[in-house]
Order: sequence, then structure tokens, then C-alpha cells
Amino acid sequence: MSAENPIQLVVDEDSQVLSAIYQPDGDNPEPPTRQALEAAVQAQEWGLEVLDEDLVASFLNACHDADGAVRLAIGAIIIHGSFELDVTPDLMSAMLTLTPPRGGNPVTEEDVRAALAASGIIAGILDLTLRDLIAQGECDRVVIAEGKYPVPGRQGHFESLLESLAVRQREDDENAIIDYREMGNLTLVEPGEPLMRRIPSTPGEPGHNVLGRPIEPPPLPDVPFAPNLTGVETDPDDPDLLLAAISGVPMVVAQGVQVNSLVEVDAVDLTSGNIEFDGTLRVKGDITMGMLVRVTGDVVVNGTIEAAHVHAGGNITVNGGIVGMADAFARDNRGNSRQAHISCGGTVKARFLSNAEVSAGKNVAIEREVRQCTISAGESVLVGPPGSQQGAVTGGMIHALKSVQSGILGSMAAAPTEVRVGTDPHASSKRAALEDERRDLTDKKDKLEKLVLFLKVNPQKNVNGVGERAANTLNQVLAGLTDLQAREEQLTRDLMPLQSATITAKKRFYGGVKLFIANRRMEFIEDQIGGRAGLENGEIVVR
Repeated sequence: MSAENPIQLVVDEDSQVLSAIYQPDGDNPEPPTRQALEAAVQAQEWGLEVLDEDLVASFLNACHDADGAVRLAIGAIIIHGSFELDVTPDLMSAMLTLTPPRGGNPVTEEDVRAALAASGIIAGILDLTLRDLIAQGECDRVVIAEGKYPVPGRQGHFESLLESLAVRQREDDENAIIDYREMGNLTLVEPGEPLMRRIPSTPGEPGHNVLGRPIEPPPLPDVPFAPNLTGVETDPDDPDLLLAAISGVPMVVAQGVQVNSLVEVDAVDLTSGNIEFDGTLRVKGDITMGMLVRVTGDVVVNGTIEAAHVHAGGNITVNGGIVGMADAFARDNRGNSRQAHISCGGTVKARFLSNAEVSAGKNVAIEREVRQCTISAGESVLVGPPGSQQGAVTGGMIHALKSVQSGILGSMAAAPTEVRVGTDPHASSKRAALEDERRDLTDKKDKLEKLVLFLKVNPQKNVNGVGERAANTLNQVLAGLTDLQAREEQLTRDLMPLQSATITAKKRFYGGVKLFIANRRMEFIEDQIGGRAGLENGEIVVR
């Protein structure tokens, strides 16, 4: 330590740690400065890289407040290279941080590989990246090992082998062109005719994390053909091929096709009586006032449906119109309804509608006009040919999930006309159906559990395999409850308001029209040029 510089430097021979010693001199000594410390280092012909910034700061602070001698480490003459390994919480990546040496030895590739092995990181090591980083000598959290994510499989699906069925599925699209001239035609199949092919699910490829542990792809259910399909059978040589078992009319359903027996009548009137059966009905003429038709397949009417009740599991197609009586004449003198009540699981197609209640699981497509009707559609309502400004909705109420489209909504006389989209019109019935199914399955489960427990306590009563059958049935019921839970959760998601729903009047909105989109409301007091109404920033906007 000289008079010019009050700092003395000392190097520990074993650790090579560099320490500084400061001895205050006089009554009011000046504490050393960083410049003085650096000058002392350079006087020994060392570079400033031997100093550790944090240690230097601690030493200078201690000197400032010292009453006596201060000796603290300020760095090291030799610092070997170092590294850190970090692994992400999902174990899919390992990252390397390299600190270069200062006069010491650099980190080698062998050092890093040994640390990887000690940490159990054995998979997905990026050899070229690791070598490049070692050559560079310095890096900060660079990925040097990556796991492999599993590759999802392909969900199984069903492909129709009948072009007519494919066309019918395309017509369920709200933007499809509908050929109203073909509405009265039915496709007939013969026994042995191929109807649908099941494409099984393709399993995915497993992955692994950096520890080499396998990661399985998400499981995909291999959905079979639906049970209890009527009028069909699987090919004995190809269980994924569905064939017609009888002559009849094919109808696409969930997970398959049914073939309905075809019944043809000249008309549904007092002569024929009401008609109820499992199959498809073709009516050459009209369905007259007060008659009832209930079938599991399609209903095709070449004429008109008057104030009748018609219910179909498939589609309802009417070459003419569907006409009920106005409210003032809705019942005859015996109290019988004179309104037309139409419901189906698929799509309703007709030339026109007047004073009718229509409920469709999918779409409602009307060629010309809807007047004073109540319509509920699980998907969309189209009035008028797609892409044209034709079609009119006058009065009444229309409720569809996805969209309603017409040339004109309302009338010059400001007939009250209400149009709703964005919410499912069948929500209540869907919930009720699942609630009924849950009650039924829960009741069966309770009874079977009591039976299984009774037979366990009283094994002498378990004769003819009744216990095994009860246990198998209980397992089936429990599986049904699990599936029901998934469907209930899916229904909850499906019943959320659909923000993308739209209402379109290609030509004009008349005064008296009320629009509801996902619980938002707009009313037209005056006539307005047509446009498409949708939600923007939570409000209904017409563009």
C-alpha cells in the first residue's frame, strides 16, 4: 500500500480469490474510490475483468463507513466457465445458460452432457445446437433438448354412398341452392344396395418428453354404426359397410342410415283416416284439414297440407303450400284446431306457409312467402331462392339458431313481425329430454345396485347367472350415465348464445319488425333498406 493509493491487493493461492485491504489513515481519511481500486488492479498488470461488480460495490461501501481496516473479496484472478440447465414445467424443453470463463477453463460439451444425463434428460437432445453453443462459449436460456408432442389421430366418420343422400345433406346447408322442382322425388333402394361406409378412427402417434417418458395422443372414440338402425344390415364380409336390408326410402340419421318402408296414398282425408306408422309416407294429393300424420321417416306431399297435424322423424317436403286458418277461425265449433302444425327432425320445404306452426330440427326452406306463422328451426330459415331478393315474411314469429334470410321482413301495413336468432329454439325440449333420460338411468342404477348388493349378501339366491347379468346391466347403465354427462356438458356449450348469428332482409325491413340476436334487441319504427343484421361490439348493426 503506497501513499498515493491506500488500497492493498491480496490473492489467495488456493482459491485465487482477489481481496482488497483498506486501512484508514489520519483523523479524516478520504475513503477509496473505484478509480483508485482499478488503478491498483492495473498496477499489478491484471485486466479489469478480474473484478466482480457486486463485490466491488460492497467493498467501497464498507470503506466509506469504516473506523478501522477493511478486508473484503473483490473478484478472482481465475474464473472457470459455468452453466445452468433449466427444464420447463411440462418437461418438454431443456434450456442451457453458459457463462464464459475469466482466465479459467471453458465449459465443455462433455460437462453439459454429463449434467443432462444426471438430470435424466435423455431424449430430444439437439446435438448441433449444443455444439454451436459450446463453441460460442456464452448463451442465455437456449433450448438444447425438445420433447416430441403426440400427433392426434383422425376422428372416424361416415360417408354416404348414395349421391341422392349426399345432395340431401348438402341442401341442409343454408346457402345451398334448392331445386324446388325436385321436392316430390324420393330415392328408393333395394336390398343389398350399399348405403354408407364407416371410416374408422385412425390412432395418433405417441410422443415423449425430454426425460424419455411417453406421452399418449388424446384418445379418439371409434364410433360404431348406431344400434337399432331399421331396414339396414352390415355387410357380412365388411362390418364397416352398411347395406339396405329391405326395399324402401333411405334416411340419414346420426351414425348411420335407416331404410324406411314406403307407403303411398292418394290423399290423407276422411277416406284414408289418420296415418301413423314407422316408415316414409308419400301423398299424391293433399293432406286435408283436421287429419293427423305421424311417421318415423319422411313425408312427401305432392299437393298441399291444410290445417292438419304432420309429424316426421326425417324431412317434410310439400310441393304446394302449408295452409292453416287465421286466428279468428283457429278452431271449429267442436273446439278442434284449424291451424297447421308441422314438426320434423330434419328440414321442412314448401312453396309457401300461411297460418302454420312449424318446428324443424334443422332448416326451414320456403320458396315464396311466409305469412302469420310461428317457425322454430334448429339451424336456419330461408325464404326465397338463395342469392335473390325474393321471398317475404309477413307477421308472426321466426326463431332460428344460426340465421334467418328473406327478401323482405314485415309489410307495408307494419304487421308485427318478430325474428330471433342466436339462441336455440329447442333448448327447453333438449334439456327436458336429457333430464328424462337421467331420471330413467338413475332409477335403473338404483334398482340394479340394490339387486347386486342383495345377491352378494344372499349368494344362495344367485341362480341361473342372474347376478352376472345384473352386474353387466349395471355396468351398461353406468356407462350410459357417463355418456349422458358428456352430452349434458356438450348441450350446455351448444346453448351458449351464438354471437355469429345473422338476420338478412335482402330488399327491405318494414316498420313493425323486431329483431333479437343473442338476447340483443332492435325494433324498426320506419321502413329501412335491406341488409344483414349482426352483432358488433355487443350491439345489433345492419350493414
